Amino acid sequence: MLEKYKYLLGKSKPEIVSILGEEFNFYPASQWNYVIYKTWWGKKTLLYLDFYNDLVVDIKIR
Repeated sequence: MLEKYKYLLGKSKPEIVSILGEEFNFYPASQWNYVIYKTWWGKKTLLYLDFYNDLVVDIKIR
């Protein structure tokens, strides 16, 4: 599933907001997360984006 989001590497914060939308992320933070899947009983799969100089440098899914 991680390969699906590899295209986000190198994107800026404004580009991420335009692609994934605004969630509850503190704009100046160096890590943002997005809920990418939620089961009917509430278990969530999260996409974590790590930023350096406001560009995505790492992606994790948990």
